[in-house]
Amino acid sequence: MIALIVTTVLYLTLLMGCASQTLQLPISTNDPANPNAPESAFSPRPNLLQAEVPVTAEQTVAEPTSPAYPPITPPTIIYTCPMHPEVVQSSFGRCPKCGMRLVPAEPSKTEPEGKQ
Repeated sequence: MIALIVTTVLYLTLLMGCASQTLQLPISTNDPANPNAPESAFSPRPNLLQAEVPVTAEQTVAEPTSPAYPPITPPTIIYTCPMHPEVVQSSFGRCPKCGMRLVPAEPSKTEPEGKQ
């Protein structure tokens, strides 16, 4: 047991001796941390969003056209009371008869599920 303690103390002493020394690596002359490094020329990045696109006389300017497909409209959700199916609203709320929360109505079997 004593040998283990002595060995641990010896290793810790060696490690502390290694950690107390710092090694300075030479800095390159082109490294930005070097005070004698030459400055680079400043060149601003081009803003590609504001760049003008050259248009020649032969080219016609195309007008934006409407999309080939009509925009997709979200399905309308109808809310109904679980206790009073005759109460139907287009927005979430409460039943005027019993005060229960309205739930989304299930699509009827006669209506097609997906229009294509």
